[in-house]
Amino acid sequence: MATRKKETIPPGLKGKAREIWLAGLGALNLAGEEGGKLFQQLVERGRDQEKANAEMMGKAKERAQGLKENARETLGRIAAPIEDGLSSAMQRLGVPSRAEILKLTQRVEELTRQVARAKAAREPMPKTAAPAKPRTRPSAAKQEKAAPTGNA
Repeated sequence: MATRKKETIPPGLKGKAREIWLAGLGALNLAGEEGGKLFQQLVERGRDQEKANAEMMGKAKERAQGLKENARETLGRIAAPIEDGLSSAMQRLGVPSRAEILKLTQRVEELTRQVARAKAAREPMPKTAAPAKPRTRPSAAKQEKAAPTGNA
C-alpha cells in the first residue's frame, strides 16, 4: 500500500484560513441583510433623480419655446421691410401683385362664362334627325346615265 505523505501546514495558517472563511460568510450575510436596504435606498435616489430630470426638461422646453417665439418675432421684424421693398420695386417695374393677378383671373373666368352663355343663346337647337331610309342599289340604267363619258 502506498503511504500518503502528510502535508505540513505552517502553524497559525489554519486559524487564518478559518477567519477568512468566516469573514466571507459574514459578508454574504451582511449583503443579504443590507442588500434589501441598499436596494430601497437606490430606488429612492433614482426617483429623486427622475423628478430632478423632469424639472430640468420642463425648464429647457419652456426656454426653447421662448427662444422660438423670439426668433419668430425677429424674423417678422426683419422680413417686413424686405417684403415692402420688393413689393414697391416690383410695382415700379409694372409687375402685378398676387392680389391683382387673382382679381384678373376671376374676371377672365367670369367673361369666359358670359361668352359661353351668349354662344349657347345664339345657336339654334339641333333638329332631331328623321330615321334613315334603307338604301337601295341603283339600277343598271341609272348607273349608265350617271357614268361620265370619255368623249367630251
